Amino acid sequence: MPDMTLYRGERHNVWPDPAVRLIWGGMTILDPWPGARLPNQTATGAWSALSRAISTGGGDLAAFSRSLRAAGVSHGLTFTRVPDPVRSESAHHYVVTIHHARTFLLRYGGVGGWTLGEEVPWVTDPTPADQDYVVLNGPSVSRSTVLGYGHFAGPPEVTLFTDVPTTWVTSVNGQPIGARGIRVLVDSALSDAERVKLTKLRRP
Repeated sequence: MPDMTLYRGERHNVWPDPAVRLIWGGMTILDPWPGARLPNQTATGAWSALSRAISTGGGDLAAFSRSLRAAGVSHGLTFTRVPDPVRSESAHHYVVTIHHARTFLLRYGGVGGWTLGEEVPWVTDPTPADQDYVVLNGPSVSRSTVLGYGHFAGPPEVTLFTDVPTTWVTSVNGQPIGARGIRVLVDSALSDAERVKLTKLRRP
């Protein structure tokens, strides 16, 4: 299966520096949906929440997509599918690779909510996308460790509802993760005040 490359810029006055951001296993989400957090995440719980969220909004996929674009959500991380322009020297620009990615359409399943539709070849090139879609790294939600929602209208984006493991982070500001690039701190390096401030990003 092919890989999907995603890009995200984070402001220093909103998110911690990469050395701290990645301490707890990766790019963690502020308020993850059930089942959407490291270290033993699956996409199943997040899928149930996603299905409910779409249905609560009247089942209009375009409207749901617009809501994600308009304000962002604390239960997800939005990435672009093309390199994010450098808007400020103080922004941290992440490149993330989802290995063995797969893209699927969504279909309404009646009382049971939303289900996966047919698989579509939009992993490496979002240009042909003419509908919103789901991003997984397995053949089904239950066998995936990622759940994303791809927006086709406007600039191509994907909102991930599952935490992003550090091993998926290809680079930050052009530097790799590790001794030759971004050195990630350990939890014990933080002060008690910093731990309290970052409580929502911390993972067990």
